[in-house]
Amino acid sequence: MYIAQGLSQEELAAIGMLAEECNAYEQLDLKLNWVSLQARPKNEINDFLYYEQGKLVGYLPIFCFNAQEAEVSGMVAPDWRRRGIFTTLLEAARKECQRRQLPSLLFIVENQSASGQAFVAALKPQYDHSEYKMAFRSPQPPALSASSPLQFRQAGVDDRAILQSITAAAFAIPEEEVDWYSTRMLNDDRRTFYVASIDDVAVGKIDVFNSTHDAYIAGVGVLPQYQKRGYGRQILIYALHEILKSGQKNIVLEVAVENEHALGLYTSCGFTQLSRYDYYRLTI
Repeated sequence: MYIAQGLSQEELAAIGMLAEECNAYEQLDLKLNWVSLQARPKNEINDFLYYEQGKLVGYLPIFCFNAQEAEVSGMVAPDWRRRGIFTTLLEAARKECQRRQLPSLLFIVENQSASGQAFVAALKPQYDHSEYKMAFRSPQPPALSASSPLQFRQAGVDDRAILQSITAAAFAIPEEEVDWYSTRMLNDDRRTFYVASIDDVAVGKIDVFNSTHDAYIAGVGVLPQYQKRGYGRQILIYALHEILKSGQKNIVLEVAVENEHALGLYTSCGFTQLSRYDYYRLTI
């Protein structure tokens, strides 16, 4: 087993090949956060790789977006399963998370993955929630409303407090827990953040993460006092136009399965459901 601090281009390529093999074997769409994988810091341990005969046959990444948990996904080549490889990788990841004093692991398992569901069943974690992965499949996004009062701009490091406060208010999260808008993230060319304002008052935001594979939309948020006015839809449409202008055609997002309002919004803007991911929490 190899524990990596940052990922080389060769390692990223090997991870991509392993993902293709596993996806083809079970007809899946394993969740790998390519934006994060392509920008791993060199001073952190986040990736656990298992090689046999010079070939990558097992891989487990952790993603720490806050101080409360580490998201975990992973895969083992079909011909190398049932040999304890994933258990070995998970134990190493668990020790690293304990070293960081992270209280829990959040496993991401595709709903249709028989092997993944069997593994978490054996662990007996607590079911947390589920999300749909959706992809933009319309020839063009809807047009922006000419009567909308919203003005858009790209956010930067100086807008950290604005992004944090809107996120906290829009999603009912304590503001001190919205700790992922770091200087490194806000300066990362792969990540774009937009703020929507009315009369110079920031009322909404959206995050876009760009990788070689796709553009991932997240965090469409509007301050509570400005909700139910169609502003979230206009913010999403603006982001879609900006992404398409950049040349990226593959646009994806994720949404909680019980969030019927958001599901309706995304569908009306041209998104189609691709996969469902179940999240399971294990206290460590």
